[in-house]
Parts: sequence; structure tokens; C-alpha cells
Amino acid sequence: MAFMNDFSARSSLPFSIYYDQTKNVQHELPEHSHDWLEIIWIHSGSGSIFIDQTFYEIKKNVLILIPSNTIHRTLPNSLDPLTSTVLYFSPAMLHLSNYTFDHRFLNIFKQSKTHQQYLYILETDAVKKFAHFLENLNSEYILESSDRIQGMLLWLQLILLHLKRHCQLSHHDSLAASFHTPKPSWLKDSVIYISQHLDSPLSLESLSTIFSVSKAHFSRVFKQQIGMNVTDFITTKRILYAKELLKNDDETISIIAEKCGFTSLPHFYRTFKKHTKMTPSQYRKIEM
Repeated sequence: MAFMNDFSARSSLPFSIYYDQTKNVQHELPEHSHDWLEIIWIHSGSGSIFIDQTFYEIKKNVLILIPSNTIHRTLPNSLDPLTSTVLYFSPAMLHLSNYTFDHRFLNIFKQSKTHQQYLYILETDAVKKFAHFLENLNSEYILESSDRIQGMLLWLQLILLHLKRHCQLSHHDSLAASFHTPKPSWLKDSVIYISQHLDSPLSLESLSTIFSVSKAHFSRVFKQQIGMNVTDFITTKRILYAKELLKNDDETISIIAEKCGFTSLPHFYRTFKKHTKMTPSQYRKIEM
């Protein structure tokens, strides 16, 4: 499992950009999650992306918004490699501005999370302007200048304003269905089942029995398509759910641990700290 925390070796800013890069399967990150927000713009190529519990087809001019703490993995087409720009940033980045930031600009990420719809399209006349904003943001990012940060912030805020004005929900069902076709139905169903039963005992053995697939085949295909083994995926989902509950609910940590499928509170503490570098109590305090 990959919980990503440090994106940029260039600076300590809560921001990083990978501009106009072409990647093949070997260069893609494994399935991962992180506390930052992520914007992916596809310049060319094709492939698919797994987000939360669904596979989507992606191609040129598709915009992908990844809210914080959301499992995702890009799967490029080896015959038609993806070229994309990826922005990672923490909302804390926007507080560095000398100007008041309107947090409604980030509502589109909340909308994606709430409705589990992460793919968007821009209106045709807005695509060129968006590409221009990305290019200028990247130019500021690599610039050696004392006012570089303010320049980055201005372009980032313009990008968020542009998305607020021009984003349209893509045809969610058709994108998902077009990629689901070649996938075994048990894989899609098992991922959904895991997400809906985090408070229950879950294992490779129990899942292979439920979906009538041999353990060996289940394990092999799951790892190949999802990017991590079944046990790590279950643990990742449980920790992400725990983070959500710690941030938004007032329930005790023991109740949250139980809701996330941990039968032992010490085990919950050890697992949570292993993946987040802090205890549940510490995480709750910084998110309050």
C-alpha cells in the first residue's frame, strides 16, 4: 500500500506539478492515496484509471479530480501511452496568498467525493485557456525568483476559478461501462463489497468463497488490476475510512476502530500509526 506524503523534492511547499509527461506502465505509481488534492489533465494517449472502487476509461482532454484520501491508480495503454499533467497541492498552499481565498473554489472536489464522480470535461472554448494556465503555472514552479510563490498561487487560483466556471460532469456511466466490459464482474463486485463491509471480517479466503473464484486466481488478477494485494487493499480502505471518521465524527476512537473492522484497539493504533506516521488521537487533533 502506498500512502504518499512527500511529492516535491524541489521545495517544502505543499505543492508539486509534473507537467506534460508521458508515462508507460512501468513508470506509473502503484495504487496510492494521499492527503493532498490532485488534478490530472490528459493531453494525449489512452488508458484507464481506478478510483475508489471503479474503473474509468480516460483519453485526451479528460480532466480527473482526486479528492484527498482517495485510492487511485492509473493504468496506461501500452500501445498508446498517456501524456498528462498532474498537480498535487494541499489547501494549505492557498493560505500562503496575500489575498483572501474563496474556499468555494474547492467545492468541486467535495462534489466529486460525495457523488463518486471524478471525471470531468471542459467546454471546448475553455480547453485552450486551461492549457495556457497549466503552462504558466509550471513556468512559475521552475522559475528561480523571489516572487515565485506568489506567481504560482495566482495561476493556481486562476485554474481553480476556471474549473469552477467551466467544469461539466462527464458521462459517468458510459465512461465506466466502456472500461468495465473486459473486466471480470467478480473483480468489480468484490471491490464494491469490500467498501461496503469494512466493519466485517474480510480476507482473501472469504472473498474468493463469496465470489466463487479460486484463491490463486483471485489474488493474481486482483494484484494485476488493482496494484496491491487483497490484504493491503482492505487495510488501506479501513485506514482511509478511519481518517474520515476521525475528522468528521465525534465518536470515540474505540468505536471508530470497530466501525473500520479492527477487533483490537492496540492493533488499530499500530496499523494507523504505521500508515500515517501518527496516532489516531494526533490525527484527530490536527484535523479539528
